[in-house]
Amino acid sequence: MQVCVIQVPYAMGYEHNGGSKGAQRYEQAGVQQILESQSLTVTMKRVERSIPFRDTASASSAVNKELAQLVRQAIAAQQLPLVLAGSCDVSLGILAGFDHARCGVIWVDAHGDFNTPDSTVSGFFAGMSLAIVTGHCYRNFWAQIGESSPIAEAATLLLGVRDLSPEAERERLHQSAIQVVNWHEGKPQTDVLARLDALTKRVQEIYLHIDLDAFDPQVAPGLVSPLVSVSELSHWLPTILIKIRRRRHCEPDCTSSNCSRSVPTDERALKPDATGRGVATAGSLLVHTSCV
Repeated sequence: MQVCVIQVPYAMGYEHNGGSKGAQRYEQAGVQQILESQSLTVTMKRVERSIPFRDTASASSAVNKELAQLVRQAIAAQQLPLVLAGSCDVSLGILAGFDHARCGVIWVDAHGDFNTPDSTVSGFFAGMSLAIVTGHCYRNFWAQIGESSPIAEAATLLLGVRDLSPEAERERLHQSAIQVVNWHEGKPQTDVLARLDALTKRVQEIYLHIDLDAFDPQVAPGLVSPLVSVSELSHWLPTILIKIRRRRHCEPDCTSSNCSRSVPTDERALKPDATGRGVATAGSLLVHTSCV
């Protein structure tokens, strides 16, 4: 199997904060060697912003346009795009890189990322990422990046959410058709397998998005607000991938290269610590998401 690891050394288009350094930490930890040890053929690519940073909107757009092009090239070369990035808005560039009309989304995140300009208090752009890809806001902005057909809400599964802010975001999710699995004390509060079955029967492709804030800080030092213990992650991530693989076998035209993975990173979670837990978590995550 061929994998194209695409590094995005930016967070919302900006290169000078902790999150933007996450992809570099993966490289320093030996991401290429980790994947090649699993008999994968690995190509390394890196997004370079084509314009100086002026503001979040223009910088994010520029980064995502470059990302979409690299995803498009990887798919044409029959490679699986594995994207390492600093913020969740890279989902716009990944999905813009291929025809995702038959695509579902599995969004693993402590946050909903479902705010819009009308509901947000902070204006945090990455916190609107899921709302954008499901067609709730910034549609013209996304269209300028590439393929921008909205993902159906009913084809979206949100796992691990535990922090919705403000209350308007919670209400928006409640009123939507997005399938939400809440977690409490490291345990899912809904039947995850049933939700996965329902999603994989509905779609022919899966975009898997994993935010490291879904990790217990004991596993990924530097992140706060524990959500999923390492044992729970070790159990559920392979299960999700098995479901994706089985669905592909039922749909021969759904190739692995059309199922991009996005792993937003945080430099703090990947810095070496006394036990090496951050690097070990990153390596385990990459192997799981690549070896489908």
